[in-house]
Parts: sequence; structure tokens; C-alpha cells
Amino acid sequence: MQQEVKKIGFKVSLIMAILMSFALSLVGNLTAQRPPEMPLAPIVIGFLASFAISFVISFAIGLLVPMPKVNAALGRVFKLQPRTPKANLVQSVVTNLIYTPLLTTMLVVFAYFVQIPDGHKPPFLPMYMHSMVICLVVAQVLIFVCVPLILKLVLPKGGPANNAQQK
Repeated sequence: MQQEVKKIGFKVSLIMAILMSFALSLVGNLTAQRPPEMPLAPIVIGFLASFAISFVISFAIGLLVPMPKVNAALGRVFKLQPRTPKANLVQSVVTNLIYTPLLTTMLVVFAYFVQIPDGHKPPFLPMYMHSMVICLVVAQVLIFVCVPLILKLVLPKGGPANNAQQK
């Protein structure tokens, strides 16, 4: 049973890492201010580099942070019934606060110090705060909507691993 729980955790971590990385990298690139004469190639390369960095960090967080245990603790503290909208909301907010600040910080630092040419750098703090707010909102929606769907996809119907998420 422990092996099955690890497989499920790995699958959820992998799928969420791909989704979060794609969404946050895309949002970051779409909201970036660039000179109008900037060619498309560096934009695409920047997106791919951001995606790769974000994926590695997000996947590592997913493997290192025991979200089923965190969610079970949240359920006990807030007296949440599993798989209810209220439980999903509380768990998604906490998940968002674990993942998004680290991912956004790394992506903004990477963009600012590696991708943006010196003559075109905006002030760091407004750029960072703007990105953080947008990414927290996008990630919250993504986590709130996608995690229950991913769990339905990877959890066996009525099997013992279905309850493992709560332990």
C-alpha cells in the first residue's frame, strides 16, 4: 500500500509541476514588458527556460512537501470534510502559499538578472510585486480547479489509496 501511495504522490507531483510551471511561465512571459523591436526567438527561449526552472523547483517541492499530511492536518485543525468545496479551498490556499512565492521569486529573479538586458530593466520591486500578485491569483485558480481533477484521475476508484490522501 505504501508503494501505491508513493506512485500516486509522484503522479500528482508530476502533473501539478507541469501545470504550474506552464501556467506561471506563460503568465510571466505574457505580462512582461519588452521593447517592441524584440524578436520572437528570445521570448520563446525565455519561456522554455522559465518553464524548465519552474518545473524542477515545482516537482522538487511536490516530492519534498508531504501535501497529503499537510492536507490531513488542515482537515483536523479546521474540521474539514474531505473533498468538499470548503476543504478544497483551504487546501488550495495553503498549497498556493507553499508553491507560488518560491516559484515566482525564482522566475522573477531569473528574468531580471538573466533575461532582461541592462538597458531595459524596470525597477525590481514593482516588477516582483506585480508578478507575485498575478501569479498568486492564477495559481490559486489552477490549484483549486485542477487538484481535485488530478486526484480523480490518479486515485483508484474505491481502492485503499483513495483514503491514503487523507493520512
